[in-house]
Amino acid sequence: MNEYHKALLKLIEDNKDIIEKKIEKNPDYLIELMQHSIKSGSDILYKGFDNDKGRELESVRKENRYFTNRLYKTWKKPIDYFEALIELIASCTYSFVETFYEDAYKNNNLLFNALQNIQARSLLISRECLTLIKNGYPDGSFSRWRTIYELSVIGKLLYDENNQELCERYLNYYHIQEYLDEKHSRERGHQNHTDESFEILKYNYDFMIDKYGQDYVKGDYGWANDIFNKKRVTFQEIKDRVDMDKLYGYYKLSSAYIHGNHKANEESLGVIPNLERLKLVGPSNYGLSIPMQNVAISLIHISTYFFLTYSNLDVWTTCSIMNKFLDKIIVESSKVQIKIENKENKLRGIYPNILITSFKGKNNSSSILLHQIRANNLDKLELTNSFSTSVNELKNKINKNNYKYIIAFGQKPNSDHICIELIGNKNNNKIKTKFPYKKFTSYLSSNKLDFSLSNDAGNYLCNNIYYEGMKYIQEISSDIKMIFVHIPSISSDYDFEKLAKVISNFIESLLIHN
Repeated sequence: MNEYHKALLKLIEDNKDIIEKKIEKNPDYLIELMQHSIKSGSDILYKGFDNDKGRELESVRKENRYFTNRLYKTWKKPIDYFEALIELIASCTYSFVETFYEDAYKNNNLLFNALQNIQARSLLISRECLTLIKNGYPDGSFSRWRTIYELSVIGKLLYDENNQELCERYLNYYHIQEYLDEKHSRERGHQNHTDESFEILKYNYDFMIDKYGQDYVKGDYGWANDIFNKKRVTFQEIKDRVDMDKLYGYYKLSSAYIHGNHKANEESLGVIPNLERLKLVGPSNYGLSIPMQNVAISLIHISTYFFLTYSNLDVWTTCSIMNKFLDKIIVESSKVQIKIENKENKLRGIYPNILITSFKGKNNSSSILLHQIRANNLDKLELTNSFSTSVNELKNKINKNNYKYIIAFGQKPNSDHICIELIGNKNNNKIKTKFPYKKFTSYLSSNKLDFSLSNDAGNYLCNNIYYEGMKYIQEISSDIKMIFVHIPSISSDYDFEKLAKVISNFIESLLIHN
């Protein structure tokens, strides 16, 4: 992007004497020369680009088709389950509406009406996310999922309250937003409605204020102010009321990919963490598991609330089938994600020094944390919730790799802080960790994350994998150092994004130290 500029400078230099004389006669000559060069040059280049665009675009499209075919081959199982889930829900929705719409209309069932609108929009966005995923845009899909999450939270509030007036307030809030949008557009010199139409919008706006009061127009959720007994309700307050914390960490994380902050410039779901800090400007076959899982979970949530407005055996069976699909999506997408990471590391000649583990489960905080941790030379393993199977999975990983450290995570219900387990215990046989945990606690302290040290990892899966893991390390005379970390459950109001960042930095420090 400097050749044309250099050519012009050389032209000026080679004709210096002539140009100086022209400038004496016309002081603006050099500016006019530049303007002429820009116009004539752009005319010539544009014509060339215009003539070649068909050939160039066909080449790009051919590469894109090859990429999407390769992506689908890699992600076939989870994508097929994901797409099948969407189509299943769409088909069941059609049948459900056909069966109960007349009754809902006859009885003025506003909960049915409100949730039908919310679920229809969620289905539309889910299909947008599917398209983005199939074409390799995880950040875009993750950003669109954020809207489905918001809709699922609002839908849960309406379903839980089951209040006719609240549903009416929600549906009528359209008149507030429609008037204010047009009013603000006119203030900026734009107009989407005729003056007569705008008068009708104003009439409806005033009518709603007369009906519900001035607080109705305050904030984005003015329709909910009354049940909260507040003048201005926030989304966080709605989320807290309906206990929808499980995906809130991802919700906050997705904000980075919507707004103009620098975080998303540095970190993309589509880039495997590496030292080069790649800037992704096109599609990627990596990072699709999180948006795929989140869209599936949130779509199932809102569809469940909608279907349960007319609860029967068919509805319960449908809900059960949806969750079976979800389990498959979570397992298969996680497998592909980890497989890509391992394959990419091998291609780079990078072999993981650190293994982090969690237990499987869509509501398991350790599984969610596992996906948020991003560092180099890192291997990940989601363990099956079984005493014997999880131990065999860990042993298999150890046998195939040359790890220096293993950090295992599990969730601890009713805990509001991190608990670092120092001892694995089984049948009164105790094994103490050799992991450099004091360095880890230093990281936690410096980032103001509360923690405690514990000599009792419990007597269930967490303690079992910890004890058996350290026992196996001793049996094979390995130098691997293992630690188990209990974290709060996903239902708690905990900043898992911050924890993931701190742990990622700690892991990087371990690698540098080694």
